Amino acid sequence: MALRTPLFDWHRAAGARLIEFGGWEMPLQYASIVEEHLAVRKAAGLFDVSHMGKLFLEGRGAHAFLDRLSANDIPTTAGRARYTHLLRDDGTILDDVIVTCLAPDRYLLVCNAGPRPTVVAWLRDHAARDASLEDRTTEFLCLALQGPRAPDILQRFASVELAKVKSFAGAVIDFVPPAPWGAAPRAVPPEIEGWGRAGTKDPSVPPRTRPSVSSGRRTFLATRTGYTGEPGFELFPTAAEGPEVWESLLKAGSDLGLRPIGLGARDTLRLEKGYLLSGQDFDGHQTPLEVNCAWVVKWDRDFIGREALERQRARDDYRWLVGIRMEDRGIPRHGFAVLMKGAEVGRVTSGTMSPSLRVGIALASVDKAASEIGTSLEVDIRGVPHPGRVVKLPFL
Repeated sequence: MALRTPLFDWHRAAGARLIEFGGWEMPLQYASIVEEHLAVRKAAGLFDVSHMGKLFLEGRGAHAFLDRLSANDIPTTAGRARYTHLLRDDGTILDDVIVTCLAPDRYLLVCNAGPRPTVVAWLRDHAARDASLEDRTTEFLCLALQGPRAPDILQRFASVELAKVKSFAGAVIDFVPPAPWGAAPRAVPPEIEGWGRAGTKDPSVPPRTRPSVSSGRRTFLATRTGYTGEPGFELFPTAAEGPEVWESLLKAGSDLGLRPIGLGARDTLRLEKGYLLSGQDFDGHQTPLEVNCAWVVKWDRDFIGREALERQRARDDYRWLVGIRMEDRGIPRHGFAVLMKGAEVGRVTSGTMSPSLRVGIALASVDKAASEIGTSLEVDIRGVPHPGRVVKLPFL
């Protein structure tokens, strides 16, 4: 039986179309995908992405442990977040994850829903004696507030100055619903509430030994990593507090166009920005070099999979992940063949009709000879070749 987030009943009551995704029953859409997509691009949308894995690592050796398992280097400064790949010994991607440093000895690792059991098993198989791992996925929600008006909406609830939270950073925020007449939040600074150390210059870092925080109060971690390309935050309230946070945001943000958004629009939004989808753009057989993520790899350090990646880089014989923009009304889809001069040179990994651009777009894994920007290609759509061209990512 599929798992459900604490907001499942709310989604069903709101008329969401529900689907199984990564072992969870999740909302695909509430209205049309195009309508929801454009709402996020123009105003703001709220996503329930609580199906994402939420793993906490703590202990003196937590940083060294994670750094060895990560293609990218792991930050040691509290509040810093980093996108990275967990690799197998042969360099293939186990999962792409975001790691947030809560303290030099405490980390939150957010992984994808489907690979979560495999990721947990991988971490336990490589466990360090001086680092502990807890899978607390069901204890916390993850709510993604995204769109150009998202920071304005969240600021109505928080006394922390959100403009100071930069991309791929996090902060512990207070969350107090604004007064009915629209007054500023009634929250007091976190150091007064006991979340900051006396005289600290950074009230975003909690002094507690637990890696994330709520303890019956609406004070929780917010990160700014995004999966839509728009401004916004990921919020991690407890499962008990989450439904009230969800409803408070939707109510308070309605005048700025905030609405609930399903996973359908999340997929089209991320594709316009060229972001990867686990299980689709990589499925356990690709390395970071093959999915346009060589920038993730920090070579001047030891990590699992490094030797295999170095051999692949030296051979320079791997396929490339490219963006294809269609030149007619054809809509590329996952698995469609990509042709160059009539010969197959690759496959579409993700494809859609872009709601923003009103043209078909795709990510495709192709031979290196077909990867240069400007190359004319064709996508075989149900037996008919449709013209397209390799373009620089992102599409939008």
